[in-house]
Amino acid sequence: MAAIALQPRYRRVRRRTPKAVRRARTLAVLFTLTLAAAVLLFPRLVHTGAHEPPAGVHYTVVQGDTLWGIATAYAGDRDVREVVYLIRRLNGLPSAEIHPGQVLFVPTEPAGR
Repeated sequence: MAAIALQPRYRRVRRRTPKAVRRARTLAVLFTLTLAAAVLLFPRLVHTGAHEPPAGVHYTVVQGDTLWGIATAYAGDRDVREVVYLIRRLNGLPSAEIHPGQVLFVPTEPAGR
């Protein structure tokens, strides 16, 4: 049998070049600045005051009512499409289908005021 010479295999460690070190530092600084900016700006993105529900009325649907008709009656100077969207979102309606006897919350003032 032939003797197999076992030579230790060493992984050669690559030394980082000065350019790679500068690039890594720059990326670390940019990441830190981005993170700090996000943390400082985050409270401005979230409404931190007490959440007040929008002003509105509870409307009981009668035969022949549509969301568009209800929204038109309460829209005032707002876009009717926006009011339909708000009615659906506030009442958790998956579609524009409504039924007689159903009670809907209809906002009477623009959102965000």
